[in-house]
Amino acid sequence: MRRPKYLLKFAAVHLILALCIVLPLGTAGAQDPVTIEYWNINTDTFGGPQVEALIASFEEANPNINVEPRSFSEYQVLQQTLETAIAGGNPPDVVQTGYPYLNYVGTSLPYVPIRELVEKYGGEEFLAQFPQNILDIPVVGGEQIGMAYSLSVPVVYYNADLMREAGLDPDNPPQTIEEWREAGEIIKNELGIHAIVWGYEQDNWTTQGFINSAGGDLLACVDGEWRAVFDSEEAINGMQTWRDLIEAGYSLDASNEEARQALLAGQTVAWVHSIAARAGIQRDADFDLRATVYPQNGDNPVRVPGGGNFLTIYSQDPAKQEAAWKFMQHLLSPEGFTEWTIGTGYVPLLPGLTEDPAYLADFVAENPIQQVGMDMLEKAVTWVSFPGPNGLAAGLRLHEAAELILSGQESAEVALQDAAFEINDLIAGETCSG
Repeated sequence: MRRPKYLLKFAAVHLILALCIVLPLGTAGAQDPVTIEYWNINTDTFGGPQVEALIASFEEANPNINVEPRSFSEYQVLQQTLETAIAGGNPPDVVQTGYPYLNYVGTSLPYVPIRELVEKYGGEEFLAQFPQNILDIPVVGGEQIGMAYSLSVPVVYYNADLMREAGLDPDNPPQTIEEWREAGEIIKNELGIHAIVWGYEQDNWTTQGFINSAGGDLLACVDGEWRAVFDSEEAINGMQTWRDLIEAGYSLDASNEEARQALLAGQTVAWVHSIAARAGIQRDADFDLRATVYPQNGDNPVRVPGGGNFLTIYSQDPAKQEAAWKFMQHLLSPEGFTEWTIGTGYVPLLPGLTEDPAYLADFVAENPIQQVGMDMLEKAVTWVSFPGPNGLAAGLRLHEAAELILSGQESAEVALQDAAFEINDLIAGETCSG
């Protein structure tokens, strides 16, 4: 069996973190100008314009605070860069972190607890707006390490014009893997293109959706310790299904950006991706764009990981902490969530906004694609976060297994069994209950 490839690298980073003492950068009065950094994974086609708009409205209301955004290609890259910045004593102030890194952040990084921010700068009324279950999302070891910000589910975006051209009914799109397989044969023969493409990245969001919807799981609590269980028959069948669609020419081994471009260029009829991509794809599509639900695999219930991210503050300087806390509250205000949902597709976490005409009621009623995302919420499960200081390395190892499967280099059985063995070595001793 192969040994972990990432253990030494991450162990070295944690040694640096353990030895690093982050010193305060000095304090400033509330009236003094201050600049904070906001790290996120938003791009021009995925929430970037909304980040700029939210920063502009915040700076207009807070002229002494300047917010400098920094965008990354994906969560994994951001997380690795964050560790380097922390180890160097220069952490960013507000960071947008994907849910699969929740436990890792809560146990390994020097975040500023929400409790501490409220004690220093107030915010009780702000927190009181949120249901307790939303506040509890970013809780690790009894400590709220940040604020839940974004929530998404996958939907199937599709080109109704191409579906019609292939002789299929765009008003009744496929609802199951088998129906997409049948449609794939027709589309391939009639149009010579792919039927449906799942893009994927290092964060394992798409991989988990395939495994969960085939009846498998990524992690389980076994005798009081977390164990990787994605080498089960169900999980193997799920990943093999994905590979079979690619091998038959009905799908494509692609990153999310490659899949997006394939849909826009008419090289695939459908793209399975986050509802958070809705605004960007609606803006760029020059065809009849529609959406439908995530396809069911056999008799298994659809289970898809709830995507999105939470916000955490790492500022060490009190003036920056206060400014970062104000900025976070702006992002999570009714106005902030309205801008964010309309401009992306993420589901707002403040109750009542989608029923309030002053905010999102009219928008949701008039946007059937957004409604598909809302309807998919009942199928959402927790996006798995590998536990412990080797959690990032464990996630990377599963991603590597997915790459080997989808490229046809290894069978799903071999790739997943090898990865589970190595990940169980990485997370050995991580305790759980249940």
